[in-house]
Amino acid sequence: MKLEIPPEPVSVKESIRRGLDVHRELEIMNLKQGTWIASPLWSDMGWGRVLKREGLSWQSFMSIIRDHFPYFLDWVLGRMDWDEVMSRLVQRLEDEIEALKKREGESMW
Repeated sequence: MKLEIPPEPVSVKESIRRGLDVHRELEIMNLKQGTWIASPLWSDMGWGRVLKREGLSWQSFMSIIRDHFPYFLDWVLGRMDWDEVMSRLVQRLEDEIEALKKREGESMW
């Protein structure tokens, strides 16, 4: 599976960082919700086409994005770089797809 990693969205990172200073709880909720990154990856970067072909739905993708929140927060705060965050996300997606395929191969009886 080949997922193209987008360039680091530096302006988004700075906007979130400023938001954390002004309205921390609101910005944390926005970051956790995940559409700021999920929508561009799914649509603009074409991940949706690849992931759907592999059996992963938008809803499952969003759940994985939400679970990835601590890494995105570390990225915003400068504790982790973009490439590492995205590598972990891609690895998690690959693991999920592998698990889906394994479940499909098992019989119910």
